[in-house]
Amino acid sequence: MPDAKLADGHLAVAKRLATTKRPTQSEIRRSISSAYYAVFHALARTCANSLVGRTPSQRPNKAWVEVYRGLNHGICKKACEQANTVEFPACIHEFADAFQQLQEYRHKADYDPNLRFSKADAETWYEIARLSVTSLRTANNVDKKAFSAWVLISSQGARNARKANNAN
Repeated sequence: MPDAKLADGHLAVAKRLATTKRPTQSEIRRSISSAYYAVFHALARTCANSLVGRTPSQRPNKAWVEVYRGLNHGICKKACEQANTVEFPACIHEFADAFQQLQEYRHKADYDPNLRFSKADAETWYEIARLSVTSLRTANNVDKKAFSAWVLISSQGARNARKANNAN
């Protein structure tokens, strides 16, 4: 059975590390990384639930896991960057904006040893992640399905259809 609380677990880790009295650079960096993974897992769960089904007894679990694990970080970021070209509700746009920013900062936190981050940085990114997960969860099911399709379907045919829809 997939863990329904991965996003919340990553948020809890990000908060715990960010709010340590005097966090080390490793703790701050791990907090920022965990904040990103909270939004990533929230998106993965939303996509799997939207496209395969929420109720475990009424969905093919292998297909659900395939969708969940099918997200590609780079493609998700690109889809989130381009989400402002689609008439999604504000809650989806807020999530998409936060997703791309968090991914950029996660890369900096994980891979750039020359940068120094502050406790305030970790607290800020935790709060952005928390708010964006809440935003995604408040979207209605139709918008979640549309956003899931937007994120997951990246073939040339899908891009052509999007261009045609935007032209109308």
